[in-house]
Amino acid sequence: MADNKYDIAGQDASFDAMRYLRMVGERKTLFVSIALLIMFAAVVISYMLPRKYEARSIVFIEQNVISDLVKGIAVTPSMDTKIKAIKVTMLSRNMLSQVIKALDLDVSLKNNISLDEMIKSLRGRIAIGLDEKRGVFDIRFADSNPVLARDVVNTLTRVYIEESVSTKRKESFEATRFLADQIDVFKKRIDEARKEIEDFNIASGKVLASNEYVVRNQIEKAQEQIKEIQIQINALEASRKVLLSNSPARARLREQEQVRNQMLARYTESHPRVKQLESAIAETRRQIREEGNDELSIIYSSPEYQNVKVHIQALETQKKNLEEDIAQNKAILDQIPRAQAQLQELKRKEQNEVIIYEKLVSRYGQSEVSKEMELQDKAVSFRVLDPAVIPTIPSSPNRPLIMLAGIAIGFGVAFGVVFLLDIIDPSIKNVDDLREFGIPVLAVIPKLKNVEEERKASRRSLRIYLIGAVGLLIVLAFLGMEFLGIGLVDKVIEKSMAVVRQWRM
Repeated sequence: MADNKYDIAGQDASFDAMRYLRMVGERKTLFVSIALLIMFAAVVISYMLPRKYEARSIVFIEQNVISDLVKGIAVTPSMDTKIKAIKVTMLSRNMLSQVIKALDLDVSLKNNISLDEMIKSLRGRIAIGLDEKRGVFDIRFADSNPVLARDVVNTLTRVYIEESVSTKRKESFEATRFLADQIDVFKKRIDEARKEIEDFNIASGKVLASNEYVVRNQIEKAQEQIKEIQIQINALEASRKVLLSNSPARARLREQEQVRNQMLARYTESHPRVKQLESAIAETRRQIREEGNDELSIIYSSPEYQNVKVHIQALETQKKNLEEDIAQNKAILDQIPRAQAQLQELKRKEQNEVIIYEKLVSRYGQSEVSKEMELQDKAVSFRVLDPAVIPTIPSSPNRPLIMLAGIAIGFGVAFGVVFLLDIIDPSIKNVDDLREFGIPVLAVIPKLKNVEEERKASRRSLRIYLIGAVGLLIVLAFLGMEFLGIGLVDKVIEKSMAVVRQWRM
């Protein structure tokens, strides 16, 4: 069963292919005409399109050996950075303007608008390819004039290399000068910071030289001494009071009062002896009021009283000095943390300035080496591996591709038109068409052949197929010449154009 199924499918496929061939055969004149028309149109178009020639130059970015030797000491541009900047720099307006002026392309320009259009045109036609792994880049430019294409590529390469070297030298000089200026600035800032520290040490020398622990001990020791002095003062004050109270009148008054107190324990105040004693006490007090200062003067001038007084004054002075020392030490204790913090801040500021200064000095040395490398072209250099030459073979149009496309499109469009006409044709073409409408077919009467007409039709078909084959061979001949690089057609076209130009003149 499977074999039968495949046989039936094969019969259907064979039947379809025969049907398509029959369709083409029935409209072979139209098929051949459309196909040849499109093929020849493709050939004509491929030769009518303007030819463009592409010039190409390959430049190698050479990393000098010295760059490896001074790695880490000198500042050199990385290869990645260098390559990435090439495309942007080359297509810049400044670079393209220099190329235009160098090639005198701006002679015929009327204004800046024309110059902008020319720069835009060049930028659109210049292609730059980068190969980071190999460290090369290529510059391509296509134009109908092969000499101009070569000159644009070589001029752009030359201008870029010169501009790049000049820019690097300028950058190196500016960087070195900037570092030198900054070194002077930071040297002055370091001197100022050190002077500020010195002034602060002078102003806060006592505080900074003090030890917090020692100062606290001194305060405690002074406080203990004050307590001892105060005890001595109190004792001397008591002695002085005793001396003052030991005058004759005051001693008698103290004795009389003592006796009165004893008598009051036994008698009332109205007792005659008590009253007599009260009168004596009053008389003594009167004497003290009237004559007490004289007695005190005697005591004040006594050596004993003077000795006590001197001792008390000496102790008071000593106490006062100790209290002043305590106050000063407490003030120092309050100032020590603030002074130390301020001194640390000044030192930190000085240290920061020193760090930046040392970095600048180090960078200045690197910059000097880098500058010398740039001056002596020892840094990154460019070497033109393949300068652009005058291209002899046009890069566009791609004539073989256009012709091959014309052949394929010609056959495709021709078959499509034939197939479309067959679909829209309502006539019954075979028995199967009748069966599709449900019409029973009882018998098929074969068409009677007219030998003469069939012979004429056969000769006509042969001529049409022959014309198609010849046309296809002609197209293939053009295609073969393009593949082989035979410029016969171009020469014919150029001679024809020369004749036409001479005729017009």
